[in-house]
Amino acid sequence: MILKMGPHKKNQCDYFIEIFDSHCNETDNHTLLQEIIENRKTFISNQLGESNIGNLADLFSTQAAKDIIGKQASPTLPKHYFLIEQVALRLFGCLLSCWTELEIFRTIKNSTLTIIQNADNAHHTYNSPVINEHFHYEIVADIALDTRLFHTEFCDQPLRLSDAIVLINIATFIKEHQWYEMLGMLNISSKGEHFILYQFNDKSAYPNIISSALINSAPTSRNWLFFDDFFQSSKWQPIHQSYSILNLECATKISTTLGKSQLMNKSSDDIEKSIFSSILDHKKVCEAIRLTVSGSKSKANFYLYLAQKGLANALKESGRDVVFTIIEKPAMVLFYQSMNIDTPEASPYLFTSAQDINKNGVVTYKGIWLLKNATLAFNQYNFKEYNVKIIGLRKLLRNH
Repeated sequence: MILKMGPHKKNQCDYFIEIFDSHCNETDNHTLLQEIIENRKTFISNQLGESNIGNLADLFSTQAAKDIIGKQASPTLPKHYFLIEQVALRLFGCLLSCWTELEIFRTIKNSTLTIIQNADNAHHTYNSPVINEHFHYEIVADIALDTRLFHTEFCDQPLRLSDAIVLINIATFIKEHQWYEMLGMLNISSKGEHFILYQFNDKSAYPNIISSALINSAPTSRNWLFFDDFFQSSKWQPIHQSYSILNLECATKISTTLGKSQLMNKSSDDIEKSIFSSILDHKKVCEAIRLTVSGSKSKANFYLYLAQKGLANALKESGRDVVFTIIEKPAMVLFYQSMNIDTPEASPYLFTSAQDINKNGVVTYKGIWLLKNATLAFNQYNFKEYNVKIIGLRKLLRNH
């Protein structure tokens, strides 16, 4: 692999990614960068000891990482890997950032090739319900089989639906929030049941994706993020809500053995597993994760409102009643908390546990979306009224 850099850093970055990807294709080693990162991760972790349990972003930001990466060649990797590491570090500042840009490049490139190769088989039918007059929503059974094209704000050209969702997940969860662990699991975002919210404009025949979410059905509950070991640890503080059992009984049929006394003084994982196992008809249950919202910052809150409204309606129309979710967006949390205070007997969201994962004051909540109540709430409150409830509770909390 010959590296010959241009005068501008962005051009250099783009050129490096293109040349590096070509090198991976020529050598049939598409995980070369992951090999370097995994090797460095193991070495740095050993240096720090088992006491360091941070995520990849934390680990690669430590002083130990800065003293090793790009400065000390790995004794267990080929010599030319160290040159790649040094150039990637100089251009991107971090190996993880380089990996992110590489996956963005590959996603767009592969989608473009697929579109060209399957141009004769593509269909462009966008028939779906509409909310707020201009926004379409639907649930796609398997996005890997969908040949429709969509625009995103992260690419000038339209992409196949699965690639568009992968690109959005990379840009939002990974690039913006530094959830680099997702880079090794991008295939999850490229297939399976998904919710999408999109809007047409006069400039293109293809709509813009506003929001998406991954939907996991009950038979796959063992693999749900909600029940992952990380989200079932003792670090999650249980939340006991009044009317929880009453709300669940109204939302769906549950076994009569589950009573309020059974949820008291239990750990969060016991509460959540008890609730899940008590629901008789698992066809009415699912998990919704990786909710993304794309668009200008000025419209971010409006799009988040539409995403929740569209997702609630779409899942209700698909026959679901109960949705296990993990949320941390303050606006979502405040709206549900406000609704629970005003109408506790018709709660749209049952909070089950919480944790300040990154110790930065942003609390992540686990809970259960009750679609009967959620759809009523979002169809009852327009965006202005939704905002009033959020702002009202925020002021109340500040005064206390």
